[in-house]
Amino acid sequence: MFKKVKLFLYSYTSLVLLDLKLLSKGFTKTFENYSTKYSKNFSHKHVSEEVVEDIENFFLLLNIACAWYPKKADCIEKTLIGYKVMRKKFALPVEMVIGVRKFPFEAHAWLKIDQQNLFQEEETSQYKVIISSNSYSKEQR
Repeated sequence: MFKKVKLFLYSYTSLVLLDLKLLSKGFTKTFENYSTKYSKNFSHKHVSEEVVEDIENFFLLLNIACAWYPKKADCIEKTLIGYKVMRKKFALPVEMVIGVRKFPFEAHAWLKIDQQNLFQEEETSQYKVIISSNSYSKEQR
């Protein structure tokens, strides 16, 4: 129970700090900063069931933190925080992707690993990718 409370508080604090970063530096600089700061070479290691469970718990508590956050915290916040945690804590080679569609106009952000969506909550093939963390990261240069 204590672990979940700690993880919730971490998620909520991450939202507040990200919000401040977005306000002070703007989206482009924040996205670029996350893309370069957390990029490093990763070996494709086998992910144990325990790690998968930890990742699922993290995103569940991040969703709860976003619901309790007084400002609207949506896919971009979840993607940026998820990217940071997936790379820093779990050392997995995830990619942040942002796409748009023309009609009806809509933008969406999501995480990919090995060219597949990390979570299949939404169909992302309808979006044209306009920016990716791999375009900034050192591992793709």
